[in-house]
Amino acid sequence: MTRASGGAIVRVLIAQTRANFTWYFLRDSEMLFWSLAIPIFFLFVFSFALGGGTRGTSAFLVPGLIGAQVLSSGFWGVGAMLATFREKNVLRRIYLTPLPAWIFFASLVLYRMTLLAIQSLVLALVGGFVFHVHVVGNPVEIAAILVLGAATFVSLGTVIGAVVRSTESANNIASILTVPLSFLSDAYIPIDRFPHPVSAVLRLLPSTQFIDAFRGIAMHGDSLAHYGGWIALLCVWAVVGTGVSTRYFRWV
Repeated sequence: MTRASGGAIVRVLIAQTRANFTWYFLRDSEMLFWSLAIPIFFLFVFSFALGGGTRGTSAFLVPGLIGAQVLSSGFWGVGAMLATFREKNVLRRIYLTPLPAWIFFASLVLYRMTLLAIQSLVLALVGGFVFHVHVVGNPVEIAAILVLGAATFVSLGTVIGAVVRSTESANNIASILTVPLSFLSDAYIPIDRFPHPVSAVLRLLPSTQFIDAFRGIAMHGDSLAHYGGWIALLCVWAVVGTGVSTRYFRWV
């Protein structure tokens, strides 16, 4: 690949990523509210409801809320978005253009990761200024576990977009997956409060493994190697999701 062709690919990727932002934030301005304001609202509500606004409770919630946004990014942000694109014939129009398929899907991942980075930064800043929550982990390792989590749940979300044909059905499936998993994966409520047999099962969920690993790395300074087993399982989920979506994805 020449330098010029590489530069052209980057420009096309950035242009397509910008188009994804335009689709959501210009055609549906409420998405900006849901993407940024609601996580902050949940941080305040759950911080005071579960721990009276103490630093310890907020330190638990900040990474949990970021983790919940990762789930939402995959199931809603990509899965439902692909179903909407198919229903509105956007996928068909993209298929008929010279745009390589991998650039289209890479732009979706880049779009969600950019939005996730903004959400994470806002939540961390609010948590720090209001509740004195401190992120102590290695920034590179924090970024690495976030990228892995995003890749895992984007790949699983793509399965929704691959097999579901209507926006309504995709939104329903995304809701069924995202909302319960957010409450049962150590994001909002500590799963240690459940009976031991229940919490043991919940720790097998990829969402729990990601959120707990992210919390340990970001808030306690743990290393990626400490969660090597869970990281390997997340990689397996990402590969399986990619394989299934590749097998069943249709442009029309």
